[in-house]
This record gives sequence, structure tokens and C-alpha cells, in this order.
Amino acid sequence: MSGAVAGLLVLGSTVVAPPAAIAKTDGAAIGKCLLKNCQKPLARCITDPTCAANLLCIQTCTGSADEGDCQIRCGDAFSNDVVADFTKCAVSDKNCVPQRGDDGSWPVPKEETLVSEFSTSFFEGPWYISAGLNRAFDTFDCQLHKFEIPADNKLVGNLQWRIKDPVAGTQFVTRYAVQEFVQDPKVPGILYNHDNEFLHYQDDWYVLGAKKDAYAVIYYRGSNDAWDGYGGAVVYTREPKFPKKYTKEVDAALQQVGLKFSDFELTDNSCRAAETRLEEARADLQFVESKVLTGIVVTEKGALSEVVKDVKLLESEIEMIGGAVGKEIVKDVVGLEKEVVKDVIAVEQEVVKDVLGVEKEIVKDEQELVGALKGLFKK
Repeated sequence: MSGAVAGLLVLGSTVVAPPAAIAKTDGAAIGKCLLKNCQKPLARCITDPTCAANLLCIQTCTGSADEGDCQIRCGDAFSNDVVADFTKCAVSDKNCVPQRGDDGSWPVPKEETLVSEFSTSFFEGPWYISAGLNRAFDTFDCQLHKFEIPADNKLVGNLQWRIKDPVAGTQFVTRYAVQEFVQDPKVPGILYNHDNEFLHYQDDWYVLGAKKDAYAVIYYRGSNDAWDGYGGAVVYTREPKFPKKYTKEVDAALQQVGLKFSDFELTDNSCRAAETRLEEARADLQFVESKVLTGIVVTEKGALSEVVKDVKLLESEIEMIGGAVGKEIVKDVVGLEKEVVKDVIAVEQEVVKDVLGVEKEIVKDEQELVGALKGLFKK
């Protein structure tokens, strides 16, 4: 699949690229579907710095040994509302991207492998993921999860984790999420996180082992509109660093489902150099102004020429798909140029409005951020 189209298929924090077999046969169909059914989200994506950077990042993954994990890392690094809107259209609303099927890598554990007794109150308060198995999902830095118990059979997690800043490299960007779980009424060791709007994702947690105020061993598997059957495993501890004295107990719990603790990676929960919201805002501005996005950031004065240039780059990539289908797609793209240009100014104004809204909420020094934004648009 060509770089541009492949890049459009991996957005947000979830890989939505189809398996290789599907990509080879349906790449042209996917591209045509996107251009036909997701015109405005596509226009916003190619003119939004973060979304466009996602596409550039994805191109570096093509052909690598860890291509799938690389794509997920790109989604983690470059994520915002524009990315989410495009993903929603491409995957959930218009079904342009075939769902990646369950290959059996993460089977449902047998009931006898789970703890026989468990209360959601066990998780109340702060916990750290101190060890994880799946490098795509489980081994981030500073994984502090604070749980609340709104009812006897419910669990609400306020989650945070860190990724390396995609531009600065040595700095961190903190991500946040809220997840709600309901306990299985018959099997206490199962917790369900269902009924989510984004990608209609659902995660099922299986409690393999637990010791009060010490640790919990969680195996999980999930499904969404893009990927059915993803999974992983983590160890929660009250302490930021995994206590080695529990190694044998945790390993015994994991062996029940064919896993072993020696395959896990210990995480860094020191949360050093805590980043303030102001520092995050500055990092975002630095990212937008970086060389990675040269030729992609659209200014008000140069909107027409820049967008047409970006669309024509996309045309050339799509033509690589080959054949009459590729030419037909290019024809469709040319027809979209006028509409894309109409949307650009409105998109820019909305982005600025969003940034200023964030500024009011989290940045006390308003003049500093506004000055930085003016510098952005001059570039």
C-alpha cells in the first residue's frame, strides 16, 4: 500500500491498518472509499499538523520488523480530536477499513484460572502498572491509575501514562483517560469495559491473581471496529516499582494462562521531571513549528497553494496503487480540491479557538501563549 494511504489508516491510539493480505487486495478500494465518504475529515487531517505528522510517522514504519507496534506508537505520539474524527469516519462510520480479525493470539482464559473471590473495592485508590507484557500497550512510563468505586460491582479508573515527546525526545507528554468497568455477576474475576463510543471498543479484564494492597495480575483482551482480539497483561502494584518478593506468586498466576513473568518488562514509574500543563502547551507549539511539518502547516495567506500542493502529493501516492482505479481516485481528488480549500480557513480558525480555549483553562500566562501562537502563524 502506498505511504500516504497507509498512513491514513493508523490514527488515534489504536492501529487500524488492515492485515497485509487485505492491504494488498483492497488498498485501492480503501483509498477510494476514504476520498468518497470522508472528504471533510480528510481535508482537516492533511491540514492539521498533528494528524499530518501521524501520516509522516506511519511511513517510517512500512516494512519494519515491528511494523504493527511502530504504527501504534505513531498513534500514541500524534493524537488529537482531528485524528479521532478522521478515524471515526474511516473506520466506524463508513467502514472504509476492514476490521483486523481475531487471530487467536489472546484467547479467553478458562474460568478456573481466575481468582474465585474478588471485590471491586480491592482497587480503590492509586495503583501503578509496574510490569507489562505487550510493548504496544502495557509498558509506558508513569502509569499511575487512580480507581474509584461508585457501586459494589463497578470500577472507574482515572488513568495517566507518559510517552516521549515526539519532537523534543528527552521530554514527556502525559496522556489521560477514564475507563469504567462492571463486574461479571457470576464470575467475580471478570471486569467488563463496554459501551464505549470511540471505535465501539470493549476491553475485558481477567483477574489471575490478587493480594490486598500488594498486587493484582490482570490479563485482558479486547475488540473494536478496527481490531478484534488484541490483548496483553499487566501487574498492578501499590508501589511504583515492582516488589521482587512477589515474583514467584505473580509468575504462578501467569503460568495458568501460558504466560511467564520473565517475558514482562518492568516500567519506570518514577514520574521524574513532572511536566506542567503550560510546558505541555509549549511542547505542542514547538511540535507545530518543527521541521517535521515543513510544507504541511497551512497559513492563512498561503492556504490555496499549500492545500493544493498537499492534495497533489496525496494524488501521486494514490497513483502508485496502480491501474485504472488509481486514476479514478486521482480524478476524485481533483474534484475535492475546491471543497478542501473552502474548509481550510474554517479549520484553522477552529484550531486556534481550541488552543485558546485550552489556554484559558490551563495556562495562567495568556500573553505568553498568544505570542507563541502568533509566531506559529508567521511561519
